[in-house]
Order: sequence, then C-alpha cells, then structure tokens
Amino acid sequence: MTTRVVKGSLWTLAGQAVPLGVSFVTTYFVVRMLGAEGYGVLVLIALIPNFFVFADLGMSMASTKFASEAYALGDGKKEVQVVRTAALITLITSLPVAAAIFFFSRTIMTLIFEVPDRYLAEAVLSLKIASVTFLANFLCGIFNTPQLSRLRMDLNTFINAVTRIAGLVAAPVMLYFGFGIVGVVTALLIANLANLAGHLIVSRHLLRDNLFVFSIDRTLFRPLFNYGRAYTAASIAGVILMYAEKAILTNSTSTTTLGYYSVGFTLASMLTVFSGSIVQSLLPAFSQLQTKDTSGHLSSLYSTGVRLNILWLIPAIVFLFIVAEPFIRLWFGEDFGRESTVPFYILLAGIAFNILAYLPYSSIMASGRIGVLAKLYWIEVLPYLLMAVILTQTFGIIGAAAAWSIRAIADSAVQFILAGRVANVRLNTGDLCLNALLAMLVFVPVLVLSSLSPDVLPLLAALYFVSLAVYLLLSWKVLLSALEREWILGRVKSLLGVSRPDGRDGGMPL
Repeated sequence: MTTRVVKGSLWTLAGQAVPLGVSFVTTYFVVRMLGAEGYGVLVLIALIPNFFVFADLGMSMASTKFASEAYALGDGKKEVQVVRTAALITLITSLPVAAAIFFFSRTIMTLIFEVPDRYLAEAVLSLKIASVTFLANFLCGIFNTPQLSRLRMDLNTFINAVTRIAGLVAAPVMLYFGFGIVGVVTALLIANLANLAGHLIVSRHLLRDNLFVFSIDRTLFRPLFNYGRAYTAASIAGVILMYAEKAILTNSTSTTTLGYYSVGFTLASMLTVFSGSIVQSLLPAFSQLQTKDTSGHLSSLYSTGVRLNILWLIPAIVFLFIVAEPFIRLWFGEDFGRESTVPFYILLAGIAFNILAYLPYSSIMASGRIGVLAKLYWIEVLPYLLMAVILTQTFGIIGAAAAWSIRAIADSAVQFILAGRVANVRLNTGDLCLNALLAMLVFVPVLVLSSLSPDVLPLLAALYFVSLAVYLLLSWKVLLSALEREWILGRVKSLLGVSRPDGRDGGMPL
C-alpha cells in the first residue's frame, strides 16, 4: 500500500508540477496584458464559484471513500453503483447553484463586488461561462473515482495535466487575439469539458463498460447523503475560512489590491503541490485500511506521510523565502514586487502549517468522522471573520495575510489532536522532532543572512545549496530507516535499469 501511495503521489506531483511551470509562464503574459486591475477581475471571476465548492454535497469525497472500500472488498457492482449514485446527487444539488450564479451574475458583480464599469459587461458574461465550468468540475471529481480507488494516478494525472495545460496555454493566446477575459474563461471551460470527457472514457474502461448503465442503488443514498451532509457543513465553513479575507480585502480596498494579494498567495501555494499529490493518494488508501487488522498499517502510513512532508517542507520554505522578492519583481513587475512580497512571507508560514494538516484531515475524512471537522471549522468562523476584518481594515493587504496565516496555524494544531482521538492514528513524535531540529540547525543561517543582507543573492544561493546537501545527508543517515534507504536505492536502480540480485525491486516498508 505504501509503495502504491508513493508511486501515485509521484505521478500526481508530476501532473501538478508541469502545469504549474506552464502557469508561471502564461500568468506572466496574462498579468502583463490585463494589468493589475484586469487581472484582479479575472481572479475574482475564478474566485466566486469557489465560494460554492460545497454545492456537490461532498460527493467527490464520498464517492472516493465508498468506492475505494467497495474496490478493496472486490465488490465491483457496488463500486459502479457508488459512482453513478454520487453523480446523480451531484447534479441534483449543484445544478441549481450553477443556475443561480448564471442568472444573478450581474447582481453579484455590481452589488457585492462593485466591479469597475469598464470591466462590468465582460465580467458578467465571464461569470456566466464560469458557472458552466463550475458544474463540469464537480462531475470530473465524480467520474475520476475508479482511477483513484485503484490508485491509478498515472491515468488521472495524464487526463488532468493535458487538459489543464491546454487551458493555460490558450489563456494568453485568447488575450493576444483580443478576446479579453471572456476568451480566457471560455478556454478554461473547453479544457474542463475535455477533462470530463477523458475521465468518462477511462473510467468506463476500468469499470468494464458498466458506467453508463443507467441504474442506481437506492440503499446508497443514505450513507452517501449522511457523509456528504457533514462534508457540506465542513465545506461551507471551509470556504469562509479559505476565502473570506480575499472578499474583505476587495471590499476594503480594490480589485487591484486583490491582484497583488493573489500573486503572493499563488506563489506561497506552490508548497501545496507535493502535499496535495500525497493526499489524493492517501484518501483512498486510508479508506481501504479502516479495519482492526490494518490499524497498525494505517498509523504507520500516516506517520510516514507526516515525516516525509516535514522532510521536504523546510528546505522548500527557505528556498521560496530567498527567491520570492527578485522573482516577483522580475516576473510580474516592480509594483507586484513592492506590494506582493511581504504578504507572501506572511502567507508562507500559514500555508506550511496548512500543508502539515493535510494528513490528519485525510485520516479523519477516511474514518467517516467528518462531522468533527465541520464542528471545528464552524467554531473557527466567527473569531476568524472578526480578526480578518480588524486586521485588514487596519493593515490592509498585510493584515489580510496575517489573519489567514494565524487561523491556518491554529487549525493545523487542533487537527493533529483530533486525528489521534477520532481516527486512531499515532505519530512517532521523536522522529518528527529530530527532523525539525536538523532542518533548523542547517537552515537558520540562511534565513538570518537573507534577512540581514537581502541583496547578496549569489552568496545566499551558495549557502542554501551547501545547507541543503548537509541536510539531505543527515536525513539519509539519521531520519530514514535502513529498510527505507534500501527501498529508495532499489527504486533508483530500477529506474536506471539495474536489477537487485534476487530479481526483485522490493516495496516500501510500513
């Protein structure tokens, strides 16, 4: 299971990293063509549907959980029934929301966000198009379930990466030919429809042509609905916690400031690429380990995931801290370098803790105790909103970033506690403390020099890579077990075409 999770995570990582690289290039042209204000409007159009990510009633997660359990038991009939039933519930619950966004798009843009007049007509039409993309995204999250339950992340990655890259490349092309924001949003819709078609074709094959047999299992409605109801409650609060400071910032300042903030947030969110790829594999894996006989494997997989996250996270944070300001100035312009860098530094801390929380979050989701997350998120909402309003109105863009990060750090700590209590997973805290201590000993000099002398980038780069080499060597010797080192060497030799003496390449030990 661990080997399958690692392979799936690497596939997903590749499928996210390549489009991310393409996104950096295309975003450069999009920002330059639209300017800060126009880019802020585009971000707003993409942001509004995200306020309603709960509209599918959590069926993407529910379908992955219940279909993975059915697949683990070899019950192919139940697996396909889960997918079909989840798709039906998704259409019933999300179609009215998509219709509301479509028909009230002008009201949303004028009364709520006060989009400038010169962008209003374009923004209204773009939001109507985005409402269709919103619905297609939900269906993609259902019909990729057979790939996830089998941990066939290679197939899922290929479909997602190809269509996403196509949409990203089309965006500046549409702007170049004068189609404006409407052209960008239309290109993204076409890419999402292609994504949906790809998942339908592949999942139909994996389910042996049973996907399009139009029948459902009524007995699945109750468990899917109960799980989805709790997920929806958590998601509504989660949307507020994830995006409230952006809406508050826009209303308190302008769409231009939102554009500055979004660049910092997007750059900091680069860190989520690797952890997000792990989680997509962990949820079906955790779901398949929900028995007493596999509880030891579950805790081991959980602890290994947290340890691997910390292993790469600290050097990644230091690297982004060093390159952020010169990169933003070079890629997005002096205005963005001046306005986006400090919020980026603040958001970097919150996102780092948010990444660590992916593991307890996934374990709680797989255990079915999602109601615990819903309660936690709703408890956080009011204090967070008050904090976000006060800090944003007092300190502007910096206050918005601080509010988001403070909430994310506190939430991460609580989720680790909850995972131990409700999901029955345990951490090897000794290894984690040793990991953090080694990283801090190696990278603190880099951070200190960066804060004292930000203009000596070549020296910082040299010191960083020396520190990274020392950190990796210490991690190899101290943090990884002999069996883990053997597994890694086996995978490297396998990639290089060198076989083990016994002809096997082994599996990652739990």
